[in-house]
Amino acid sequence: MQHQPPDNTADPDLQLPRDIYHQLVHSLFAMLPADPSGTQEDRSRQARVALAQVAALLPANADEADLAAHYVAASAHAADCLRQAARNATHFDCATKCRAQASAMMRQARGYRSLLLRVQAARQKREANDTTRERDAWTGQAVLGLMAEALQPPPAPAAVAVAAEVAPAPAPRAAPKVVPAELAAEADAYALHYPRRARLIRRHGGLPPDCDFGPPDPELVHAIVAGTSPVLRAADRDAAA
Repeated sequence: MQHQPPDNTADPDLQLPRDIYHQLVHSLFAMLPADPSGTQEDRSRQARVALAQVAALLPANADEADLAAHYVAASAHAADCLRQAARNATHFDCATKCRAQASAMMRQARGYRSLLLRVQAARQKREANDTTRERDAWTGQAVLGLMAEALQPPPAPAAVAVAAEVAPAPAPRAAPKVVPAELAAEADAYALHYPRRARLIRRHGGLPPDCDFGPPDPELVHAIVAGTSPVLRAADRDAAA
């Protein structure tokens, strides 16, 4: 029996990076030069080669992939200008302009590649350190969660009103202690700087019994436990994983 991969299309945390890369592919295809004499098969081959060139640059995130796509597109335009110069070799002025444009596009391409290499070197240096690697991964996940939450459309007022009328009255219970906005922001900042500690605090509903780090103030501990921000919810997903 074959196991089908889980359907994660409804997970906004996964849908957002998927959309980023899909949009990047469409943008790359739009940036490539079009050859009026080329067939659809030639165009498809050009697109596949461009994707292979982007993949060969080993982009590890959306920013690096965008730089790689611009480098590949600029290189393609430089090559296209050289082809135009060769086709118009008997027209001196036209060939000279094409070669000049090819040189300009190649300089742009080299600039994109140099910037990409610097960005990758900086990322690899941070990844070599366990603390910064974990913090960067945590921050990236938190940012994706915040952006995915912002993409969710607000509920329609009519639907909210109908749901309020149909839903049974909840059983009375003690009102939870409200977390002030300042403490909520401080709890998010604490989780970004100390992801492991935040996971332990939320997992135990307070300070863990074998706490091996300096405990934060009790008010901050409560804010971490009771918080519902995307940053703190990410801690629950990491702990479950």
